[in-house]
Amino acid sequence: MFEIFRANTGGYFWRLKGVNGETLCHSEVYTTKQSAQVGIDAVKRIAPLAPVHDRT
Repeated sequence: MFEIFRANTGGYFWRLKGVNGETLCHSEVYTTKQSAQVGIDAVKRIAPLAPVHDRT
């Protein structure tokens, strides 16, 4: 699930959590809540198509 939070410094950010409740990733801080939602929408749209680059 995605969660949107208010940043301590102002603005908004989101976290993606797994089914076990652990944070998988988080976003940068956006100036508006709407911008944070747009970021979530972009991740939902792009992630299924994103390739994996093994840099080990």
